[in-house]
Amino acid sequence: MVSATRTLYDKLCHNTPAGSSLPHMAFLPPSSAAKRLCVVISDIHCTDGTVGNQSGEGEDWLACFAQVEQAAQGQDELVVILNGDIIDLIRSAAWTEAGVYPWQREHPRFAELIDTIMAGIVRQHATPQGLFGRDGFFELLRQLTRSLKASGVKVRLVPIVGNHDKELLLVDSARARFYRDCLDWAVDEDAEYRDWIAAQYGFDSTRAGAATPWLPFYYGDRGFQLFATHGQWRDNTNAVQGKGWKAGRWQPERWQQQRFAAFTDACFGDTVAAGLLSGFIWDAKNALRVLEAGNRTDSKAIARLCSILDEMDLYRPASKGIVRILQEARAQRGKGADEAIVASISTTFRANLRRWLAQAAAWRRAPFPIIAFLPLLWLLSRVRQEVVSLGVMKLMAWVQEPKPGIALRDLLGLPAFHAAYREYGFSIHTEGHTHVALEADLQFDTPEQQPNYSYVNTGAWRGQIFPKANYGYRRRGIGRALYLFDTQQGNGERTLRYYVRDALSWGSQLDKLA
Repeated sequence: MVSATRTLYDKLCHNTPAGSSLPHMAFLPPSSAAKRLCVVISDIHCTDGTVGNQSGEGEDWLACFAQVEQAAQGQDELVVILNGDIIDLIRSAAWTEAGVYPWQREHPRFAELIDTIMAGIVRQHATPQGLFGRDGFFELLRQLTRSLKASGVKVRLVPIVGNHDKELLLVDSARARFYRDCLDWAVDEDAEYRDWIAAQYGFDSTRAGAATPWLPFYYGDRGFQLFATHGQWRDNTNAVQGKGWKAGRWQPERWQQQRFAAFTDACFGDTVAAGLLSGFIWDAKNALRVLEAGNRTDSKAIARLCSILDEMDLYRPASKGIVRILQEARAQRGKGADEAIVASISTTFRANLRRWLAQAAAWRRAPFPIIAFLPLLWLLSRVRQEVVSLGVMKLMAWVQEPKPGIALRDLLGLPAFHAAYREYGFSIHTEGHTHVALEADLQFDTPEQQPNYSYVNTGAWRGQIFPKANYGYRRRGIGRALYLFDTQQGNGERTLRYYVRDALSWGSQLDKLA
């Protein structure tokens, strides 16, 4: 006799259409709700706050959730897709303080540190009056879901895994806390969800309920014609290549065979975020505090440099943040600041560069062309001339500059646009990861009844630092959300409407933080 759990598990696995060379996919059963809304956001990067904050500010989230609640009125169902890097377990001072790093998975303190960082994230973002004295992102999300459920709207949360929160897949206790304290979700009681995750990752369905389920790697919804995944699988600095797979190739069947190691193993991006950037921010601020405690008179210069260090995570690529702080240190010298204060920045940077380059993981995981720069950086770490340091970091920033668009070849490689996947009814592919909001449209001859296809990158919802037109910098809040409405008409036909809502905010409150 086939068990009810096994039957549900089978329903979640939809075989690829006949004649296709692409592997099977696992989707949740279609919804029967007459009026549905889907909202997609990504890359919030809620951190523990120990090396600065990356996420949007309080007023930004209040406005965002008010818009979502308004759009959800009159709907039968709301699906919220948190499309990766919603929390950030990599950018934390905890790693530097402990002398342990996120690529050291076998270290006896690894799980303890993940739990500590997760507790900090909950404290900052999942409690009333948390970050900046405002309700945090997850607190507002809980308020929204409870309010909508009370009014009869079914709410489904889909927390897709990214490259900065993948450690949740490795530490059961942190993952359980994410589901419980951040999403307000007793996920262990959701058999449908557990079995969907088991089908997606290739686990045995009976194992799916043994521990808190992993976060999904992708989500497909035929009603919304939407396929969502974070996008790290296209990035060779944030996915581990090898074993018959290269970044940019969608191969879930091979990933299943390899236990999704390409996305659970530590990558080069981890070494930069935790081994270089977070360590530098933490050590530089400590060095400045020591100088301040020594009765240095340049408290204004110290406060200015500490403020910029807190902002460094708001730059993309991260090397731009290092350029900024090195430039500011030189500017403070020109204003007559104490030489010891100025020198502490460049000295700490070189020390952290040497410490990072002493890690075998930085060299082993570095992709081309970045690997070509590592010997140069090694030499740089031993040169005391600040102009050399600044020049090389500017070059690194130029090499790592995010692409302003997406090439047709890359578009055609996205899963939603493969011929076999189009047969599922998908017409929209959404991702994040790049921190660049993009959209593009395509057309295919098959299926004939569905010629229009769209790519939407939700970029990031976070604070960012922008250069002013003449000189100086200013802090802004930016964000993008994708809205999709799936509605059944009176004649039984379903219609799909979607749009993106971009947000840009700045003002005196953000100026105080800049």
